[in-house]
Amino acid sequence: MEFVYCCVDSENYCEDSCDYAVMIANNMNLPLKFLNVVEHSQTTKNVDLSGNIGLGSKENVLETLANQEHEESKCSIEFGKKILEKLENRAKENCKNSVETLQIHGEIVETIFNHQHEMALLVIGLKSNLDHVIGKNVKDIIRAIHKPVLLVNSKFERPTKLMIAYNGSNESRKLIESTSQRQIFKGVKREIVNLNKYEANSYDVLSEAKMLFENEGIEVTTKHLSGEDEDTLLAYFNETNSDILGMGAFGHSKFKELFFGSFTAKILTKMNKPILLFR
Repeated sequence: MEFVYCCVDSENYCEDSCDYAVMIANNMNLPLKFLNVVEHSQTTKNVDLSGNIGLGSKENVLETLANQEHEESKCSIEFGKKILEKLENRAKENCKNSVETLQIHGEIVETIFNHQHEMALLVIGLKSNLDHVIGKNVKDIIRAIHKPVLLVNSKFERPTKLMIAYNGSNESRKLIESTSQRQIFKGVKREIVNLNKYEANSYDVLSEAKMLFENEGIEVTTKHLSGEDEDTLLAYFNETNSDILGMGAFGHSKFKELFFGSFTAKILTKMNKPILLFR
């Protein structure tokens, strides 16, 4: 069985992620599942045990740290259960299908990877991007799974316009196929944009993307944007009062990104509206 998954913790737009997940689950006519991952404590990694300590002292310190980690884990588990209960009750007020919760003790990227077989779409709350830093977990999750991922970084607003950045890559094609064949967003205007220095090349790419939607009976508009940088895309997104940005994610290898940077990462750090990604 497929679910719309919503991965939640204590700080990253939990209620707003919940509301987007309920809306999408209703649109796709699928059940909703909330996931809370209790990660292993980092306590022992952050304590320096070097230096001159007496016989037996190191063992005592390790025992103390083990006990502390156990208590922290218990607190995290209980806190996570309260979040899940709260969001389950919130979701059931408007969700048309069943709502489930799942709590797992482990690593978040590995957990999501292991459950992607039953994910139709994943919703994740994104920490505030005011410091222009995107957590490594977010990047690794997007890289790890081949499912649409909606990153929620602002208060819930029912979307009226979806803008899709399309460049002809496998990632952006998969996103268009996903959003055209399955109604992730219903009743919204759709515009496909292509960043390109050459308008003739852009026309060919946009015609291909438009046809993918028209084959599913969905009307779209298209727009060529002259340029290649993320600021051009974001400026047009804001000018047109778009609500959701859809795009393929991390099309280059980590090695290339080390030298040339990542368009996806730059967008993530500057965007203040939800982003739908597909790798």
